[in-house]
Amino acid sequence: TPMYASAFTSLLRRHAGLIHKVAFAYCQDATDREDVVQEIAVQLWRARERYDPRFRETTWIYRIALNVAISFHRRERRHREPVSYTHLT
Repeated sequence: TPMYASAFTSLLRRHAGLIHKVAFAYCQDATDREDVVQEIAVQLWRARERYDPRFRETTWIYRIALNVAISFHRRERRHREPVSYTHLT
């Protein structure tokens, strides 16, 4: 059965603590955390039709949240690390 917007909103509210906990673990900056929370919500919405009710919602949400947070963390670390040009000389 398809998950509609009201059911999805309810799901996000029920699991807001988990979503924020994952974002907080990977982002020190409050703005980055909010970006990650938003991206988690987007990815959950995109994956909603693939949710298998045989598994717990928390497992599904945690897996997606973790993947989003790790990807964000890697991307941010790459952009913030100083570039070394010593190997070019």
